[in-house]
Amino acid sequence: MTTRRKLIPSFLTIGAALVLAAGSAKADLIDFEAQGASAPSVFNGTLNSPLVIGIATFTGGQLLNNAAGAADGTAVYGSTNLVSGGYTNPLTITFSTAVSSFSIDVINGLADSYTVADNKGGSRMLAVPFNTTQLFTLTDSGITSVTIESATKSFWDFAIDNVQFTPAVSSVLEPSSLLFLASMCGAFVTLARRKLL
Repeated sequence: MTTRRKLIPSFLTIGAALVLAAGSAKADLIDFEAQGASAPSVFNGTLNSPLVIGIATFTGGQLLNNAAGAADGTAVYGSTNLVSGGYTNPLTITFSTAVSSFSIDVINGLADSYTVADNKGGSRMLAVPFNTTQLFTLTDSGITSVTIESATKSFWDFAIDNVQFTPAVSSVLEPSSLLFLASMCGAFVTLARRKLL
């Protein structure tokens, strides 16, 4: 009887750990490299909007690669009103699953202040000097949309890169996780029976 009482809490602890391990979320990073490999180096009026990458949808901008005169020599997602084509200020990111631990690089083509804000009320405003990259972070959880906005409405020229976030842990486990969890539980039950006998 004593052995059985000791085993039950152990199995509950191990089972809870397995469920947490199976459903834990990892941070996602979107750096636009794959999507922007063949993108132009200057704005040409051809928007990539909406642009869906995983659970994120980007609207209002265009992919650029090795943007002319930019501080960032990689692929980025940018917006300007110095070229016609329907670019928007702000750029918007929407998520099909809520996220937390959000961060983003804002690359400035013109000296300006930028505000990065989420749908939960979190926001960060920073002055970004000409041709500089600035990291913005938001600490809210349950984020489903983020806007990146230039303070100057009459003219703007900026881009984003290295969008990082952690998706909410799914309450529904993938089939492979369920199979693993079931096999582990079966092994623990077999061990428990052997010890009790």
